[in-house]
Amino acid sequence: MRRIRLHTSKKIALTAAAVSAVSIAAAGGTYANFTATPVTISNNAFAAGTLEMDRSGAGAVFSAAGMAIGDDASGSVTITNSGSLAGEYSLSASASGDLAPALDLVIYKDNDGQAGSKIYDGALDGLGSVGLGTFASDGGSHTFYFHVFLPTTGSDAGDNALQGKSAGASFTWSATQA
Repeated sequence: MRRIRLHTSKKIALTAAAVSAVSIAAAGGTYANFTATPVTISNNAFAAGTLEMDRSGAGAVFSAAGMAIGDDASGSVTITNSGSLAGEYSLSASASGDLAPALDLVIYKDNDGQAGSKIYDGALDGLGSVGLGTFASDGGSHTFYFHVFLPTTGSDAGDNALQGKSAGASFTWSATQA
């Protein structure tokens, strides 16, 4: 057998050539890129919801003139959430006048006269604010029944002191997004 001897310089040249070929092949493969066609999804729309309130009727819920001891006045109003969002509702009141502390106010929600639906029972000038719960969106409504009564003070002198006195009240329904 005959041995072929390569010179060291030929070995170095062959090794360099092999390394160069591998490097060129690897470098060429790392710079290839694929691209995709962009996809556009349009017509994405956004709108804020609404919290709107309507009431039945117009004017005062009730009115009474010339009241005597033992008289009462009543009225009702329906409050509707006509917005697209549910709301947490509340009722607040402010009363004025010398007769306000003597008048008793009872308010029922949805069922007039039923104890379980009573939301307030006290002096006309004592109602600060009361929570009414959540009203559903798009037509959630509740009817409120108001009763005002002029009771006796327990004495003729006390009752006579109420003659000619007057009172007024404002009722405000408010709502915040539930």
